[in-house]
Amino acid sequence: MLSTFFYPCYIVAAFIVVLLTIPQRDLKHYFIYGFLFGGLGDIVVVGLFQNILHIIWFKNAGVYNALGENLLSPLSWILTVMIFLRFLPLRKVFQYAYLIGFAAFSVGYGYLVHNAGLFDFQSWYYPFFSYMTFLFWWSTITWAFIKTSPLIKNPA
Repeated sequence: MLSTFFYPCYIVAAFIVVLLTIPQRDLKHYFIYGFLFGGLGDIVVVGLFQNILHIIWFKNAGVYNALGENLLSPLSWILTVMIFLRFLPLRKVFQYAYLIGFAAFSVGYGYLVHNAGLFDFQSWYYPFFSYMTFLFWWSTITWAFIKTSPLIKNPA
């Protein structure tokens, strides 16, 4: 039962946070980054780490299963990236702390999904190597956002 409702509950909660914290005029802009770096990023990372390297894998996805991946995972990542970028600090020193913290949060979320019975991984991958993967992923998202987004210069 928990595995069936885990992702839908997370998506609803994250969607509420997005609606409450991101101004309506900026939703489209944040969504583009969420889609590119969250949704498509998840598909690429899962494709690499699950289908090619066999380090991680989804399980017990039930009706949300497609090609071995949970269909709701990319949507979760879209919303998570939108929230991440909305609260990205402007000062570099705080950005580094934010990245370190969000990578740790991501590892914790991976354990949560694992404990819900939806996700598994090679024992050597968590927590250190997964942390490095998430740190790289969040750093790439931050770098791209800072280099290309007008929102980072004129936050709402």
